[in-house]
Amino acid sequence: MHNSRLRATLATGIATLVIGFVGIGVVAAPASAASGRSLPEGSSLYAISCDNDLTNLSVFSIDAATAAATPVGEGTPDSADCAGQAAYNPATSVSYFVAWQFDQETEQSFAILATVDPETGVSLPVSFFSIDGAPTNVDSIAIGNDGAAYAIYDDTLYSLDLATGALTELGDLGDDSFYGFSVDPTTGAFYAVQWNGDVFTIDIATHTATLAADTGLGGDTNYPYSLQIDSNGNFWLEADAYVEDLDGWYSHLWSISGSDLVGSALLSGVITAPEGAFYTESLLLVPGPVVPVIPAEPVVEPAAVVAPVAPQLANTGVDAAPIAAGGALVALLGLALLVPAIRRRATA
Repeated sequence: MHNSRLRATLATGIATLVIGFVGIGVVAAPASAASGRSLPEGSSLYAISCDNDLTNLSVFSIDAATAAATPVGEGTPDSADCAGQAAYNPATSVSYFVAWQFDQETEQSFAILATVDPETGVSLPVSFFSIDGAPTNVDSIAIGNDGAAYAIYDDTLYSLDLATGALTELGDLGDDSFYGFSVDPTTGAFYAVQWNGDVFTIDIATHTATLAADTGLGGDTNYPYSLQIDSNGNFWLEADAYVEDLDGWYSHLWSISGSDLVGSALLSGVITAPEGAFYTESLLLVPGPVVPVIPAEPVVEPAAVVAPVAPQLANTGVDAAPIAAGGALVALLGLALLVPAIRRRATA
C-alpha cells in the first residue's frame, strides 16, 4: 500500500540521513517467464525499494519483460524510509528521486530530494523539499525534455529547483493523489496517474489536470504509484497488489501503450529479486543514447541523351533530310575557305 503505511512503522532520524542501497530481498518467489513489453533499445529500467522489512533502500535493475530484479551496488544501513517517484534529467543525464522520511517525535513526514547513480546504486541527498524555506512533503516529481523540473503535492503543482529543492507554487490542479508523474519524451507532454488508475494530462502552463483515461488498474486489486514513459510512448507503472501465494502486498510491473491507455495494459510480473519479491513505489527509466539519423544521399540519375531530331518542313513533297545535309556541306566548305584567310591575316 501507500508509503504512509510504511512510514508509520519506520523511525529514521532526519538529521542522520545517509541514503544508500544494498541489494537484498525478503520473500522467496520465482521470476516469471517473459510476458511483458520490451524497452526501446538501449533504455534501462530501475526500481528503488520501499520495504519495511529492509534496513535501507536498495536499487535494482529491472527486466521490463519479466519484472525480474537484479541488485545494483552496495549501500549503508541508515537511509531514508521510502523512495518515491524518480525522474531522469535529459539535459544533464542525472537521475533524481523523492526520499521520504518519518519523524517519530513530530509524527510528520518530510521529503528529501536525492540523486541516484543507477550504474553504481550510490545516491546522495540534495536538500529537503521546501516552500518559502520551510521543509515540506512531496508526492511526486517529473523533469521535462528541457531540464525544467516540477513537483506535485496534494492538489498543487510546483516548479522545482533541482539545486536546492525549493518549490514555487504554479497553481491548483483541481485534483490530488498524483503519486506517479512523468513526461512523454516523444511529445514533451506531462502525465500523472492516481492510485485509482486514472491517467491525467498535466498542462504546466495552465496548471490544469485533465482526465485522459482510466487504465483499469485501480479498484481493489491494483494501486498505481509510480510512472515512467519510454521513447516508444509506452507507459510503465508500478502498482501495488496483494499476492495470495506470498500472503502480502507486493509491486507489480505493468506497461500500457500510449496510443491505447484504456485497453492495452500488460503485466510483466511481480518485481522479484533473486532473494525474493520486494516492495517499491519508485520506478526510474534511463533512456539509451540518442543515435543520430544520417539521411541517405540522394541518388542522381544520369541525364538521358536525346538524339537531335531532323527539322520538319511544311508538307511540300520535299524531303528535309537531304536539304539539311546539303546545308551542312555548305557550312563545311565555308569553314575550309575561312581558315586560309585567318592564316593570311595572322602573317600579314
